[in-house]
Amino acid sequence: MDLSHDDSPEAELPSCSGCRKRKLKCSRQRPACSNCERLGAPCVYENRRTKPGLKGGAVESLNQRLEKVEKALFGSALEEGTRDSEGTNCHLSADRTSSSSSAPLEAILSTLAGELQKLNKNIEPTRKRQYEYDPYRKVHALFKRQRRDIAQEQHQSSNGDITHQRTRQASVCRIDIVQNHLDKLLEAHFDNIQPWIPMVIMRGFHERVQRDTEQRMTIVLEAMMIASLRYVEINDKPLDDTFISSETSRLRTSVMMGAMEGLRTENLQALIMIAFTEIGNGNLEKAWPIVGSLTRTVEYMGLSVEPEMHERKRGLLSDSSSLPEPRDWLEEEERRRIFWNIFILDRISSIIKGWNPGIDSEDVRRRLPICGGSWFHNEPAVTPYFGNWGQPAAQSGHGTSPCYSVGSNAGGAERPASAYSIRASDRTHGDISKMGALAYYIQSIDSLSQISKTFLQPAVDFTNRQEVSLWLTKFKELDLRLVHWKMYLPQQWKDSGISRKIMPGVMDPSMTLANATHNTSVILLHERIAYPDSELLGLNLPSQFSAQNCLNAAIETANITTKYLGGSPSARPVPPQMGICAFVSARTLLVHSQYYNAPLSKEFQILMDNLTDMSNRWAGLEQSSYRPKHTRLSLGP
Repeated sequence: MDLSHDDSPEAELPSCSGCRKRKLKCSRQRPACSNCERLGAPCVYENRRTKPGLKGGAVESLNQRLEKVEKALFGSALEEGTRDSEGTNCHLSADRTSSSSSAPLEAILSTLAGELQKLNKNIEPTRKRQYEYDPYRKVHALFKRQRRDIAQEQHQSSNGDITHQRTRQASVCRIDIVQNHLDKLLEAHFDNIQPWIPMVIMRGFHERVQRDTEQRMTIVLEAMMIASLRYVEINDKPLDDTFISSETSRLRTSVMMGAMEGLRTENLQALIMIAFTEIGNGNLEKAWPIVGSLTRTVEYMGLSVEPEMHERKRGLLSDSSSLPEPRDWLEEEERRRIFWNIFILDRISSIIKGWNPGIDSEDVRRRLPICGGSWFHNEPAVTPYFGNWGQPAAQSGHGTSPCYSVGSNAGGAERPASAYSIRASDRTHGDISKMGALAYYIQSIDSLSQISKTFLQPAVDFTNRQEVSLWLTKFKELDLRLVHWKMYLPQQWKDSGISRKIMPGVMDPSMTLANATHNTSVILLHERIAYPDSELLGLNLPSQFSAQNCLNAAIETANITTKYLGGSPSARPVPPQMGICAFVSARTLLVHSQYYNAPLSKEFQILMDNLTDMSNRWAGLEQSSYRPKHTRLSLGP
């Protein structure tokens, strides 16, 4: 029966050869089944299914050819052996026999080679067609290479295909941000991060990146993306949270590896941004190793000492700086601010963990940072040297603050810092009026660190009258220093910069931090006496006075943070240190209410709301309620 003219149902037809090879269900349609029509492959229906492999006739043909070859070879050998006994004509006869038998032998071998070649040609097109029209085999190698990556992505997220699609979009978006949206990235960083980590020269930064032929600024840009990517808007829309998470994770690995390649200021800047970001994210265990590395590296690079102090030092094995001379005054101030930001990180870690500071104040021979406006406008000036708490009051700057000292004992040899003229007297003593908000914050956080180290951490035997007397004496000394610091603040900084002439009404982030940190120092210094435990009940202590100081400091912190949050855009982040100060103040209000059975102050709820607002701001644009306010931005402290 001829199937080509058969009108029987299609179900009686066998599956086509293409579907059998691909192991698909054949629809048995004419002239082509649905699978072959979809794949564009030829559809062939065979009358009977052939077994895979070589056909039986081909094997028999090969066996016959091999038998002929064996007979020819063995027959010529026997003939050669028989003729060897014929005497002197043996060699001639053998030559004739060899020449006569070589012709049929070559013909047989040639025939065998031809049969094998034909057989190979019959098999090869089948394999070729199978690979050509089978898409699964065609992309199998590609899927095999990507299988491990896809499994990793699916393991990291429960969204499956959606997460994979977002990751692919993220990789495309990454290139667009770096190449086409650099201005938006820099704007997000200088608006949101630079005000409280002021260590990058803003003026001409874009041109500095364009001229970077050695790719030294690449690590800084990557760190900026880690810190600021959640505040970048593309086409008036915040970036996807999944992309931000994957991109910052990738960039963090790149920055951490690149920062270990050499001693460069750009590497320090990148690590500082990562450390502050990890602290703000709550990943403290990831931040402390970075801080520890920075505190040692800054010593190796000689950034804890002014260049003029290096010039004065003459020793057989003097520790020289590994950095070249700064190009100008702006770069010198940038290096100074890099050191002070590492100093701040070191003090934060010592306060939170109770560790000894990695940077000893007595080893610091650095001038305090200049006002941010002067730095931005390239107006050089010389500020006083940083002083430490171990110095006598007479050696401190007019006895007003323990954290800066002026005079010939703190100065250095005169050398020109830039092309601008600076008076020699100012270079020796320093101009206190040129100190910026960052300088006062450095003093404030160092005060808090010293209180933690010298008053809160040492164990005291309160049954020993001598130890108690020394403890109270230390308390009075520290309290007096805090009072002096607040008393001698310039008027423009007592209210965090609201009353200053330049940009009035705008609270400076660093000065707001300085005042909030000062209040935290007052609370931690007085709280043991304000709310004494059973060990101190037998001592005559000014508990009521200390309790009032703690209460006032906590209320002032609530007012400061409320004004600062209300005067800045609702999506602009606040430094993580401010959250610590707000938490300590809220806890103090709660303890005060419970200890003295007093009504809970209304500022407690204000501080709780402020902490929630700080958390939302830190999350970025996508999580926060983004309502931009038209406020004038600070140039930085």
